[in-house]
Amino acid sequence: MPSPKKNAKKLLLIISCQVSIVLLLSACTAIGTTKPAALQVTSTPEASVFLDGKHIGKSPFFSDQLKAREYLVKLTSGEASYTEKVTLAEGTLTVINRELNNNFLAQSGEVLWLEEGKSGLFITSMPDEATISLDGQIIGKTPQKIEAPEEGEHKVTISRQGYIDREFSIKTSNKYLLVADVTLASEIAKGELASPSPLPEPKKVEVLTTPQGFLRVRKEPSTSAPEIGRVKDGDGLELVQETQGWFQIKFEGKQGWVSSQYVKKL
Repeated sequence: MPSPKKNAKKLLLIISCQVSIVLLLSACTAIGTTKPAALQVTSTPEASVFLDGKHIGKSPFFSDQLKAREYLVKLTSGEASYTEKVTLAEGTLTVINRELNNNFLAQSGEVLWLEEGKSGLFITSMPDEATISLDGQIIGKTPQKIEAPEEGEHKVTISRQGYIDREFSIKTSNKYLLVADVTLASEIAKGELASPSPLPEPKKVEVLTTPQGFLRVRKEPSTSAPEIGRVKDGDGLELVQETQGWFQIKFEGKQGWVSSQYVKKL
C-alpha cells in the first residue's frame, strides 16, 4: 500500500488546481490518455465509503481512476448513513463533503461537480429558497445560476431561517459550469436552537406585623375601595406593580392592592 507521502505527491501531480479538502474543483483535470473520472469524499466523522455496494475505503477518500458513469455512493459511520447517486464525468473531479448524523435531518454537506461546455455557477439546496452569499455579498436564493462569476476562488455561504449556515470554498473556471448541491442541517434536529432566556424571578413582598394580625386586600389602591380578601403577617406575596402608597399583589389566584405601610419588598 502506498505511503501517505506518496499519495500526497500523486495527488499534487494529478490535480492542476489548489489541493484542499473543499477546493478540489474548477478546471481540475485527471491526467491520462483515457481521461478517467475522479472522486473525492470527505466526512465528519470518518466513514466507510461504498461505490455501487462495494467497500472502497474510508473517508477521506480520493481516486482519479474511476470510469465516467453514474455511481451509487454510500457513506456509513455507526448508525449514521448517507446515500447519493452521482454521475462522474471524464477528466473532471466530483467532490462530496458530508457531516453525518444519526438523525438525517441533522446532516449537512455539499456535492460539487463540473459540467463541460457550459460556464457559470449553479447552486441548489435542500431546503430550497435558501439565501446565497458569494464572498460576503448576497446574490439571491436557491436554486440560482450565477452567469459569470469572476474566475478564481470564492467563499460561498448558504443560509435559511431554522437551519444551520453552510459555508464552503470553490474555485470557478470560465471553461466549466460548477454545480453545488447543498444540504442544510435543521437547527431542531441538530439541537442547536437558541435556548430561550430564563424568565426573571418575580418580585416578592412580605407582609409586616400589623395591629390586627392581618392586612386587608382591596380591589383598588384606595382605603375606600371594597375589601376582597386578607393576608396574614409574614406572608410572602408576588408583586405585580406599585403606585404611590400601594402595592398590587397576587394572592389566592387573584390580584388586589395592599397598603405599602405594612409591606416591604424582598
